[in-house]
Amino acid sequence: MPDQLGPRLRAERDRLDIEQPPMEVIAVRAAALRRRRLAARTGAGALAVLAAVAATIAGLDRREGPAPIVAASDTADPAGTWSAAGIAISGLPHLPTDLPGTVRDAEFLDADRGFLLTSDCCQAWVSSTTDGGRSWHTVRSPVADRPQLVLVPGGVVVLGAGPGHPWAASADGEQWNTGNGPPGPAAPLTGNSRLLALADDACGAPTGAITKTDLAPVPQQPPLTVCWRSPVRAGDGSWWVGGRTGDGRPAVAVSRDGGASWALTAFPGFPAKSSARAALLGRAVYVTIVAPQEAAATPERLLAVAVSVDGGATFDAPHPTAGQATIGGDLVPLLDGRLLIVDGYGHWLVSEDGGASWVRLEGLHRTMRLARTEAGYVAYQMADIYTAFSVDGTAWQKLDAQ
Repeated sequence: MPDQLGPRLRAERDRLDIEQPPMEVIAVRAAALRRRRLAARTGAGALAVLAAVAATIAGLDRREGPAPIVAASDTADPAGTWSAAGIAISGLPHLPTDLPGTVRDAEFLDADRGFLLTSDCCQAWVSSTTDGGRSWHTVRSPVADRPQLVLVPGGVVVLGAGPGHPWAASADGEQWNTGNGPPGPAAPLTGNSRLLALADDACGAPTGAITKTDLAPVPQQPPLTVCWRSPVRAGDGSWWVGGRTGDGRPAVAVSRDGGASWALTAFPGFPAKSSARAALLGRAVYVTIVAPQEAAATPERLLAVAVSVDGGATFDAPHPTAGQATIGGDLVPLLDGRLLIVDGYGHWLVSEDGGASWVRLEGLHRTMRLARTEAGYVAYQMADIYTAFSVDGTAWQKLDAQ
């Protein structure tokens, strides 16, 4: 298996339209993970007991509550490593740097270059890293009104939510070119575009795109109420959005011609106003279907997962999720075929059957949300104070920031 790791990762990297770290970096990380697993074999008997316990809770037939998972020595030993079922979280050699405000958004262009948005009640800051989060340079955000980070090729945009959509673009997070005013005329999507909402509404806002120099609506609005827009293009260059149809069915739509037209796939048989969003890995598309939220503060309930292996041309019938599963943020497809999520209460869950059943992983930090970024995935509110980054969803590295 170790000898197959390099070819598999190279193949997946070639299929994905995202920049990945050099293979020598991945090889070093893989070797470290193998050493940790070898050291852990002395506890194989205890692990077998844990596996048996985990098998009894497959399917999530539990009445979930907010009880946290306790990861021992979280702050006493920040350099530790925590692992379960092949998912590993690597710590830091010291406690994280206390950046101003609270982390609201994190985006990575590749394994080394990333950006953090932090804010408090009245102001916001952007921090940039060129060493994978081991050190940060912080500046006052050039946009103050409820900013969000949007990655564009070679840099980042800070976009405000107020009238006129103030925004600023930067290659390094330090020098900024600012823009303002309403969006321009509709323009075709290109490789330099990133999808976003053109209003504050959670669902139903017009869909637009931003580059380093332009903000504009897409040429044709998707034929659904959009609640989610993919932060990255699929490996085949397509663009994905999700939400629900006018009659309340969860649905996704894909454009393969720069936003000029959209192909809709709806999933009947779910409660009205359920919605859908997608996770992309090569030619595979995984659609998560979530129930309508009862209140803004309640976790989203995961109803089913639908899978396509042909880039979204066709989908298998959705796999209904057993029990009362919830989901925090995005689903993460792993290279070994499993699916990974965190639930609305901070537990890590994996599925080996396309999302029909889920097994809770014990011993990992309580984490509230996973999110896709250009070069991998970000974990938010890990053990309350950490943010972490992963290229492949398996090996997670805490960031030296809080």
